[in-house]
Amino acid sequence: MAKLAKSYVVHVRTPKKTLIASGCSWTHENFWSDFHADMDCSWPKWPELLAKKLDMECINLGRSGAGNEYIFSSLLDQIKQTNKDNIGLVIPAWTQVHRKDIKVRGIWKHIGDISLPDYTAIRNKMPPISVAGNADKSLTYYYNLQEICKSKKIPLKQFQMLPFFRSSKRAPKDLFMTWGDLEMLNNHPYFNKIDDNFIGWPTEKRLGGFNFCDDILDIYANEKTYCISDLDNHPNTKGQEKIAEFLYDRFSTMNKSKKRSYKLYNSQGRGA
Repeated sequence: MAKLAKSYVVHVRTPKKTLIASGCSWTHENFWSDFHADMDCSWPKWPELLAKKLDMECINLGRSGAGNEYIFSSLLDQIKQTNKDNIGLVIPAWTQVHRKDIKVRGIWKHIGDISLPDYTAIRNKMPPISVAGNADKSLTYYYNLQEICKSKKIPLKQFQMLPFFRSSKRAPKDLFMTWGDLEMLNNHPYFNKIDDNFIGWPTEKRLGGFNFCDDILDIYANEKTYCISDLDNHPNTKGQEKIAEFLYDRFSTMNKSKKRSYKLYNSQGRGA
């Protein structure tokens, strides 16, 4: 009888999947500090750090000054250009809802950066800065990206990097939104349609959520552990590492959490 050939298991290394991230200056790979022109800010940003932890390649689409329209559009464009089987994770770091983006000759610009006279009229026609005037569009981006990725079976995690709304840079972090604003958000048609893949939803502490700027890095703390300096509150090396570590740790516990319930709290901390 012929002797059976010895069988071997051949381990073939498959190509890594890709993490696709987008966001504002807190995500921008080539971020530079407006306050410290000579500072080398080339430390790894959270998308690269997170991709390394997940053993993925990284595409970082973050841009300084970007608003949520750019973040949504850049991710959607990249998804269209990428084989979905190669996508390991799509992850937007959403920014303030009142930021405005516009394409100028095919290049995305933050509306506040456009100084050409031709665009003065555009800036003048923008609605006043308010939660009600800007929240609907961003919530639509959040929900649409969720449903697009779900329909294509593409892994998605979302989170709010900067506060949902910031009326003034000098406002205390707990007063970016009025109680009326919070109630408006709480009653929005998409509010309860955002699923558990949104880390920290509904982004506001008074609604039971959180954003990374205020609640994870606590940029207003006196010691400024995770910020570049007192002048520049963008994440330093430790800050970027903190964001990546928090996200990575959160991924392993998200599916174990119970169904969320949201309750609006009054200024005394009791249920309204």
